[in-house]
Amino acid sequence: MNLLQVILISLLGYLTYIHTPFLGGGLIGWYCLGRPLVSALFIGLILGDVKTAMILGTYVQLIFIGLVTPGGSITPDMNLATFIAIPLGVVAHLDSGTTVALAVTASAVGQIMATPCYAATLLPVNYQKKLVEQGKLKAAAWVPVWGNAVKFLFRFIPTFICLYWGQSAIEMLVANSPQWLIDIMTIFGNPMPLIGFAILMKLLVKNPTDLIFFTVGFAFVGVLGVDMLTVLVFAILFALFEFKISRSRKGVQN
Repeated sequence: MNLLQVILISLLGYLTYIHTPFLGGGLIGWYCLGRPLVSALFIGLILGDVKTAMILGTYVQLIFIGLVTPGGSITPDMNLATFIAIPLGVVAHLDSGTTVALAVTASAVGQIMATPCYAATLLPVNYQKKLVEQGKLKAAAWVPVWGNAVKFLFRFIPTFICLYWGQSAIEMLVANSPQWLIDIMTIFGNPMPLIGFAILMKLLVKNPTDLIFFTVGFAFVGVLGVDMLTVLVFAILFALFEFKISRSRKGVQN
């Protein structure tokens, strides 16, 4: 990666961070462009390899597909994992398992960094409170804008450092690592998307019989090799059928 590519990816990582207000207050940034699969498209365009970025982005997305961020809870950092693991995976030609293992590590580091970041943001908040008490409302209105410099430091700089100096380090590590170490990273990395999918299923499945539909869909794709789009069409039809039956049952009971 050249300097411009690193800057663009790091800036995109900051703009799609959960607390960055510049892209629709997080609606466009965090909840849309900040998804690993969507971010992978832009990362691929910047690096000139959309196909590889999308493949790796799919695996990273599966890890966090069931991620829920209620209230002030500090969850694994999906943003840092996305904008560190996917670019490094593309340029260093990492496989999916190694990229996922790198994403999990980056998300854990981001989770640790969250507490000092939140603590540092209290400084501009207290300053804004004083401005409001003094009646300086125009100055107070600008505090959230320049106050985001704290978030910029905690998001842009770590991403920039990891991408700019991490590429050669990752390539050297992979080239000099014994095959058994790479195999271990792959073995531990590959099941991670399954964990994310299991979390999602725990949120979605309200009735044990719903697992039948998931099992049938998996069998069609994984065992019979049916195209996923075909399975999706039939899944939508089954969902509509199940919805109408459940409504008719409720109508009879009422």
